[in-house]
Order: sequence, then C-alpha cells, then structure tokens
Amino acid sequence: MVSSLSYRLWNAISSVPPINPGNILPLVIMLILWVGLHQFQIDEDTIFVISVVVAEGYMIWRNLPTAAASLGTIQKDKPRLLRWPVMAVIGLIAIQLWLNDPLFTQRVLTGACLFVLIVMLLGLRREQILLDRVVPLKQHSGRQIKRVGLLRINALVLAIVITVNETLIASEPLAVWITVMPLLAILLHGFYWFAVLMVLPSEEAS
Repeated sequence: MVSSLSYRLWNAISSVPPINPGNILPLVIMLILWVGLHQFQIDEDTIFVISVVVAEGYMIWRNLPTAAASLGTIQKDKPRLLRWPVMAVIGLIAIQLWLNDPLFTQRVLTGACLFVLIVMLLGLRREQILLDRVVPLKQHSGRQIKRVGLLRINALVLAIVITVNETLIASEPLAVWITVMPLLAILLHGFYWFAVLMVLPSEEAS
C-alpha cells in the first residue's frame, strides 16, 4: 500500500503539466510595469494600480475568445451574453484607475475570488446532477467511467488566494504583494494539477 501511494504521489508530481506561457504573461506585464514606472516621477500607489489593472485587462482580453467559444458550443447566440460581463469589467477597471487606491485594487481580487468561491460552494450541492448530465457513465466500448468533480479543488485554490491576499494586505507593503502574488500563481498551478491528478482514477492520471 505504501509503495502504491508513493508511486501515485510520484506519478502526480512528475505529470504536472508546464504552465502555459500565455498565463504567465499578465504577471510578467505587471512586474515590468512595476519596475519600469519606478524610473519616472510617479507615485507608488499609481504605479501599483496601473500595473495590476493593465495585467487584469490583458488577462480578461486574452480569455475572451475562449469564453465566447465555450458559450458558442452551448448555444449559437450565447456569446452575445458576454457583452454585459465585459462592460462590467471595463467599468470596474475604470473605477480602479479613477480611485487610484491600491487597497481597493487589492480587494477587487478578494471580491472576485469570493464571488466565484460562493458560486462553487453552492454548485457543490448540484455537482452530481451536473456530472450526470455532462459526463456519461460508460464509454462507447461499454467500459465504466469513474466521474470526478473538481469543484472542491477549485474552491480550495480560491480560498488560498483570498487568504494570502488578505494576509499581504494586512501585513506587507505593495512591493511584497506584487512580488508574492506572481509566485503564488505559479505555485498554485503546480498544486492544482497535483491535486487533480491525485483525485483522478489512476489509469487516467497516468
């Protein structure tokens, strides 16, 4: 049993996929702006807000085609529903730039993660129903499929982000926040995929 667990752990660790360079790019943009804008006579609060908001904007813009494609597979006219979330995000970005308040910008991250976390926790109550609709019990060959829900892992990752963000807000300066959060994103990538591979059936994880 111990050797089987050791093999499973090693297999999960060694199978974690590399992080997509496109997912790192917003973090790189944020750090470049943070360092580069310090070369000018600009208030640090303004530098922080600009760096984070530009990274947020790029990340959302980059993921729009994927979101539209996903909605399009559900129903032809569904991608048009994105206009309202996009308008809300643009408004939120404008508010952050207008307020020029690092605390508000930091709390936007907490608020967004908290909203999604609540949705996922509510979704846990209907996760099995969703799996029944989306994932078949058997393959075409007749082989039984073990269905695994990932909402708990997603919720845990969001809870970690909220905890770290609020801890940094309470105890650390902006320079520490803007250094730690990119590192956290990379670490969470590894943790997330490790957790996913551990809960998947062994034949699929390998």
